[in-house]
Amino acid sequence: MPIQLKSLKKRLISFFFFFFAFTATALAQKVITGKVTSAVDGKPLSEVTIVVQGTPVGTTTYPDGTYAIKVAGNDAMLVYTYVGFEPLAITVGNNSVLNVSLKQQSSTLGDVVVVGFGKQKKATVTGAISSVPVQNLQRIATPSLSNALAGSMPGIITRQSSGEPGYDGAAVFIRGFGTWANRSPLILVDGVERDINNINTQEIESFSILKDASATAVYGVRGANGVILIQTKRGTTGKPKVIFRTENATLKALRLPDYINGPEYAGLINEALANNELPLLYTEDDLRKFADGSDPYLYPNVNWTDAVLKENTFQTINNLSVTGGNEIIKYYTNVGYTVLNGIYKQDPASPYKTNAQMKRYNFRSNVDISVSKTISLELGIGGIIQQGNYPGTPAPAIFDALKITSPINYPILNPDGSIAGAATSYLQNNPWGFVTQSGYTRQDRNSLQGTFGGKWDLSSLVTKGLSVRGLFSYDHYYSASTDRIKPYAIKQYRGKDPDGNDQYTLIREEQPMRYEEHSGANRAYYTELALNYNRVFGDHSVTGMLLGNRREYIDLTAGNTLNSLPYRRQGLAGRITYNFRNRYLAEVNAGYNGSENFPEGKQFGFFPSVSAGWIVSNEKFWNINAISNLKIRGSYGQVGNDQIGGRRFLFLTTINRAGQSYFFGDNQRFYQGFDEAQIGNDDVTWEVATKSNIGLDLEMFKGALVLQIDAFRENRDGILIQRGVIPRVTGYYPWTLPYANLGKAKNSGLDMLLEVKHTTRKGFYYNFRGTFTYAKSIMTQNDDPIPKYAYQSFIGLPIDQPMGLVALGFFEDQADVERSPKQNFMDQVRPGDIKYKDVNEDGVVDDYDKVPIGYPRTPQIVYGAGASFGYKGFELSLFFTGVARTSLFVDGPSMYAFQMGLSTYNILREYYDNRWTPENHNAKYPRVSPMQNPNNNRTSTLFLQDASYIRLKSAEVAYNFEVAGLKKHGLDKIRLFINGSNLATWDKIRVIDPESNYGTGGYPLQRAINFGAQLSF
Repeated sequence: MPIQLKSLKKRLISFFFFFFAFTATALAQKVITGKVTSAVDGKPLSEVTIVVQGTPVGTTTYPDGTYAIKVAGNDAMLVYTYVGFEPLAITVGNNSVLNVSLKQQSSTLGDVVVVGFGKQKKATVTGAISSVPVQNLQRIATPSLSNALAGSMPGIITRQSSGEPGYDGAAVFIRGFGTWANRSPLILVDGVERDINNINTQEIESFSILKDASATAVYGVRGANGVILIQTKRGTTGKPKVIFRTENATLKALRLPDYINGPEYAGLINEALANNELPLLYTEDDLRKFADGSDPYLYPNVNWTDAVLKENTFQTINNLSVTGGNEIIKYYTNVGYTVLNGIYKQDPASPYKTNAQMKRYNFRSNVDISVSKTISLELGIGGIIQQGNYPGTPAPAIFDALKITSPINYPILNPDGSIAGAATSYLQNNPWGFVTQSGYTRQDRNSLQGTFGGKWDLSSLVTKGLSVRGLFSYDHYYSASTDRIKPYAIKQYRGKDPDGNDQYTLIREEQPMRYEEHSGANRAYYTELALNYNRVFGDHSVTGMLLGNRREYIDLTAGNTLNSLPYRRQGLAGRITYNFRNRYLAEVNAGYNGSENFPEGKQFGFFPSVSAGWIVSNEKFWNINAISNLKIRGSYGQVGNDQIGGRRFLFLTTINRAGQSYFFGDNQRFYQGFDEAQIGNDDVTWEVATKSNIGLDLEMFKGALVLQIDAFRENRDGILIQRGVIPRVTGYYPWTLPYANLGKAKNSGLDMLLEVKHTTRKGFYYNFRGTFTYAKSIMTQNDDPIPKYAYQSFIGLPIDQPMGLVALGFFEDQADVERSPKQNFMDQVRPGDIKYKDVNEDGVVDDYDKVPIGYPRTPQIVYGAGASFGYKGFELSLFFTGVARTSLFVDGPSMYAFQMGLSTYNILREYYDNRWTPENHNAKYPRVSPMQNPNNNRTSTLFLQDASYIRLKSAEVAYNFEVAGLKKHGLDKIRLFINGSNLATWDKIRVIDPESNYGTGGYPLQRAINFGAQLSF
C-alpha cells in the first residue's frame, strides 16, 4: 500500500509540472496582426510571405495586405519577403500589431542567376551570361518559344522562315556561329536536354544564355555553340494561388504571293516572242477572252493564291496554374491548351479536314519537399501531347505548285467538276487539288518528361558549406504519322467536239486512298551527381563544385543496327570560385567528358577555362555615388562540339559487298566485287573552340541605369569536312572520300544591353531596354582545291558567304552587246539581257567571274529595343527588333520568267511591273524570253536584296484591377490585355518576308492581334 501511494504521488507531481509548462507556453504565445504596404506608393501588398525565423511557422498577407500569425514570445523574429522588394526582419518585442512597409529593390546586385549546373549571385558572376524578363516573352502570342527570342537579349540571333503550324520554330544561334557543321546551341530545360519549342511560356521561371568559355566549359563537348538554360516555375510558400490565362488571336498572313493575272500572262508570252522576233501566240481576241471570262475553261484566268490560301485564321492559348505550399512541401502545376490553325482553304464537300492545324496539350508539375532541415527532394513531371493535321501534300510542294502553275494553264475544275491539269509532269500539280483533294495527314508527337532530384546539406555532418546533389531524368518521345494520300483523277479539257460534247484527255486515273503509317520513338536517360561547397572565411568567399554526369539516348525505331546502338555522353565537370571582399573575383571551370562516337582511347577531352572580375565600385577609394556598381571581367578557355555531322563512328571503314562486278576466266564467269563504302579515320574527333571575352557591367543611380558590354573572339579548330583535294585519279569514288577534322574558323563581335528604369513616388514607372549583337564568322581553313583565281577562295570570307556574278545592268542595244565581253552562258544575248562584269578581264564572262556578293543569310547584326510604361493598373509596352548585314536572293521560279520554256511557271507581279522592255530601259529585272534563259537566270547581284529590316515585334496594352464583389468568391485580380506580334515591318524587299529563305517565299508568317484575360484567385 505505501508503494502504491508513493507511485500515485509521483504521477500527480508529473502531471502538475506538465500542466504548468503547458500553461506557461500557452501564455507566452501571442498573435501578431498588421498590414504590409509598399514604400513606393503605400498600396497594400498581397501574398507577402511572413515566416517566424528558425521555425516552420509562416503565413501570407491577404489581398488587402493584412495578416495574422502566432509567435512563441517577445524574442521571436518575423521575416517578410516579397518578389521585387527588399526582405525585412523585425523582432516582435512587446508589440501585438506590426505594420511594415517594404522597400522596392533598387538594384539587381542581390539577384541570383542560373549558371551551368547551379546558381550564382549576379554581382559575382565573371562569365558572359544574358537573361530576359519572362514577361517580355509572354507578350508575344506564339506556340513556339523560339519565335519570341529575336532581339530579346544580347548574344542571341534568330530567324523564322516559316509560319506553318507545328513547323514554325525559328533557327536559334548564340553569338553567330563558329562552324559550318552543327551550329545549334545546347538547350537545357531544368538541367536536361530538351526541345525549346515544347515549352509553354507560362511555365518559365527564368531564361538565360551562356555565351563564353567560362560559362559553358562545364558542358565540355557540348558547350562550343553556347547554352540556353530554361528553368520552369516552382512552388512558393503560401496559400494556394490559382491563375487562369486565356488569349485568343486573329492571325493575318503576311505577304502572300502576288502573281499576275491571265491577260497579263498571255500578253507577256506575246512580248517574249516579240523580243526574239518570233510570231505571236495570242490574238487580241484571245487576250479579250482571258480578260472577260467568256470562256473560262479554254481561256482560264485563275488567281491561285486566292483559290488556295485565306488571309485570316485563328489561334488560342490557354493556361491554368496552381501554386502554393508551406515550409515542408511546395508545388506548382500548370496545364495548357493551344490551337494554331493554318491558312489553307477547305473544300466544303470534303468529308475530312485538310486545313493545317496544330493542337498541343501541355502539363507540368513541380513539387519540392523538405524532408528535414538538411534534406530536400524535387520531383518534376512534364507532358506534351501535340496533334497535327495537314493536307495530303506537304507545304513546300503546295507553295512550289503556286510558283509553277500559271493563271492560264487550266481552270481549277473542268466543266464536269473534275480536277484540271495537263500532261506535263509539273502541270499535274493543281494547287487546289493539292490542298483540298490529295487526302490528309494526321501527326502525333508525344513527350513524357520526368525529373527527380535531391539535395543533402552536409554542413553538420562533415563541414560547413558542403552539400551533395543528385538528378535523374527520363524522357520518352513518340511520333506517329498516318498518311491518307488520295491520287485524284486529273483531266485536261480540250473543248467541244462538232456535236457540242465536252472533250477531255485523261491525265491520271483516280485511285483508292492509300494508307501509310510512319512512326518514331526514342528515350533518353540523364544522371548527374554533384558535390558542392560554399563557405565564407572572413573576407574570403570560396565555392566549389565537382559533378559527374551521363546521358544515354536510344533511337527505338532506328531501322538499322548502327543507329540502334545507344548514343552516350559522360564525364566530369568542375568549378572553383574565389571572392575577396566582393572586390576581386576569380573562377576556374572545366569539363572532362566525351562521346561513344569517337575511337577508343580518344573519346574524352579536357576543356578548361579561367575568368576573373574586379568590382571597382566596392573599392575604398570609390566615391562616385551615382555609380552603384562597376565590374570589369574577362575569361579565356576552350569548349568542344561533338555534333560534327557525318555518319556515326567515322573511325570505322565499311565494305560494300555489292560493288563493281567482273568476269574472269576462259568462260568469263561473273564474280561480285567488294569495295570500300566508307573509309574510316582513326583520328576523328570533336571541334574545339578557344574563346576569349572581355566584359563590363555598370549600374548607375541605384539600378536606374544598367549597361552590359561584352567583346568576344573565338577560334574554332577541328571542323569536320570531307576531303576535297584528293584527285579522281587515285581511284576513290567521291562518296567514299574520308572525313577529317581539317576545317578552321574564327568568330568575333560585340554584344551589349542597355536598360533604363524608374518608378516615381506616385506609382508611375517606365522601363527602356535595348540590345545589340554583332557577330562575324570567318572561314580560315578548308580542304577545297585551290581555285584558279584567288578571289574565288572561301578562305577569309564569312561562313555561308554567297558567290555570284556582278550585274552591270542590261544590254541597251545590239551595239552594246557587240562591244561588251562575250557572255558564255547562252549562244546569243539580246538587248534587255543582263550584262555581267568581266572580273578577270579575259574578254569572256563565265563562272570564273563569280565573286563574293552580299552578306550571309544569317544576319551579322541583331538588335532590339522596347519600352514599358505603367501607372496604377494601366500598362503599355512596345518592342522592336531588327537585323542588318544580311542578304537574300529573290530568285528562282516566278522571278525567272518562263524558266522551263514558253508558258511555264507563274510570274510574280514584282517582276512583271519592273521588267525591261523596249520602252522601259530603267528596269530592275531583265527582259522576258520565250525559253529558258541561262544568261539571266543566274545567281547575281541583280536578284540580291538587302534583307535588313526593323519590325514592330510586339505591343501590348493591359489593365489590372480588382472587383471587390468577387473577392468573397476567391477572385483576387483580373488582368485584361490586348497585344499583337509582327505588327509592322520596314524593309527593302516587300515582296516576301525578309526572314524568308532564298527564293520567292513559302508558308508566310502571320500578324497576330491577341485578346486575353488573366484571372488570379
